[in-house]
Amino acid sequence: MRYVSTFQASTEVVVVGGGAIGSAVSYRLAQAGAAVTLVDQRFGRGTTANSFAWLNALRKVPYEYHELNARSMREHESLASELGGDWLHLDGMLAWIDETDASGIEHFQRNLRQLAQWGYRVDRTSPEIAMRDLEPDLLIDRDRTSEVYVVPGEGWLEGVAFAHKLAHEAQRRFGATLVQERVVALIRDGSAVTGVGLADGRRILADIVVNAAGPDAAEVAAHADIKLELRRQPGALVVTAPLPVCIRHVIYPPGFHLRPEGGGRLLLGGDHYDGGVAEATIPTLDHPTCAMAVADLGRVVPTVPAACIEALRVGIRPMPADGHPIVGFESDAPGLYEIVTHSGITLSAIIARYVTEELTGTKVPELAPFRPDRFRTSTWAESLRNTERDEK
Repeated sequence: MRYVSTFQASTEVVVVGGGAIGSAVSYRLAQAGAAVTLVDQRFGRGTTANSFAWLNALRKVPYEYHELNARSMREHESLASELGGDWLHLDGMLAWIDETDASGIEHFQRNLRQLAQWGYRVDRTSPEIAMRDLEPDLLIDRDRTSEVYVVPGEGWLEGVAFAHKLAHEAQRRFGATLVQERVVALIRDGSAVTGVGLADGRRILADIVVNAAGPDAAEVAAHADIKLELRRQPGALVVTAPLPVCIRHVIYPPGFHLRPEGGGRLLLGGDHYDGGVAEATIPTLDHPTCAMAVADLGRVVPTVPAACIEALRVGIRPMPADGHPIVGFESDAPGLYEIVTHSGITLSAIIARYVTEELTGTKVPELAPFRPDRFRTSTWAESLRNTERDEK
């Protein structure tokens, strides 16, 4: 992919955050001609390293958000082809529901009808065929399940490898600068943001500062007196030791999810795992979440041993207040461009393309629903007050 760029060699862009989003944006911006400096203290070892990294558009509403995710999966294929990457695994997803759960069935069927209207492919097969032809090491309870749903276009991403490759290709191919340090300030000229201050005392001036700091994005924005409507959401993932099983797809049985993790390992996640951890949780193998994972895995892969867990990972995920991405310039802080989203792994490829198009002078209507200023409207404030009242 190439851009007809309005960037000049003297245009300086600082990208704060070297995870999937920041690395992809840095690569595309540098490719388009910007002088990019990518700043991060850990480079892909934060949220990106602790993500389930499911590439999907399955439960994404409304349509604009669904379509952004669906397009990004195709864009990931383009990026992997462009860079010769082996981090992308689009082998599909299998899901089924417990048919004794009436409310779960209703919700899932409603979602399937919506996806069909939007032209998103979801196939159906029987548990027998799924276990025979798709995942022979999988056990599906046929007393509770009559159909298995197959989404052939979905998959997962090796997030750390992806972020590392894009950051270093931005440097190697297009002259981007990588700085391993923490941003502790935004440099101001009146209300405008004109650069960043680092923990080691250095200052980097810029025409544009892109805030792609994930769960730390609110802290970065606060240096410009901007309040991002964002919360930090702890999450847990459990990694098995290498196992004598072959799982190829992302698997969504009732109550949890799993996928391959490389080297014969499996990665497990679930809402009940997330609920058992906090930011301060020490990820040890005697944590109750590991026992939950053993029990969950045993229901669908009964051949695994009881002592099969190798690691518990605890990460912090950024969650915008309405669940949707925040992408765009801050009207109250010219020069500061926000990019923060919960679906960062899935959306990284398309956001990198769209942001680069926007910053090189192209109108991108696909980003219009996700601007930062939406949270400062009277409609949003009333919605927030109603939510807080309902929670009480």
